[in-house]
Amino acid sequence: MLVIVGASASGKTEIANTLVSKYAYIKSVTTTTRQKRVHEINHVHYHFVSKEQFETLKTQGAFIETTRYQEHYYGLQINEIGSNQVIILDSNGCNALYRKYPKETCIIFIKSDKEMRQTRMLSRGDDIHLISKRLEQDDITFQVSNLDKIHIIINNHHQTIQSIAEEIHHFYQRFLKGE
Repeated sequence: MLVIVGASASGKTEIANTLVSKYAYIKSVTTTTRQKRVHEINHVHYHFVSKEQFETLKTQGAFIETTRYQEHYYGLQINEIGSNQVIILDSNGCNALYRKYPKETCIIFIKSDKEMRQTRMLSRGDDIHLISKRLEQDDITFQVSNLDKIHIIINNHHQTIQSIAEEIHHFYQRFLKGE
């Protein structure tokens, strides 16, 4: 499993989408209780559920991991993992998956500076009142020291998304071969 982790607006989703379209990875869809953004599609970007539905799934043991971020719950369901999957997780989810599947989990940490992430959040229409809070919280949540394992750190500053996806794909192919 190829896991991409990084702060809000670091480019994780665009990188994952490029890996799916260019290299035929299958994107895992995580489950969340947050409201759907205008451009998002249920069961494509996330499985959007109520808090009650989330709790029911959790009670039924459907999740590998769950986390709370900005008053909303997120979780990766067991049926969303596989060998050709690309998964976007936060630090807690990444650690939980790695602890259960250490040999199968390749972790890519995406770094992007705060100013660039703020610009991306504004351009995608995020609530201006929440942006500062998210940036501050991400400074704490997405520290390298919070992760049990990182296989490679990629700086998303001046490279194209396509070149980053290509670098990740080649790295992951070497990972699968045990190199």
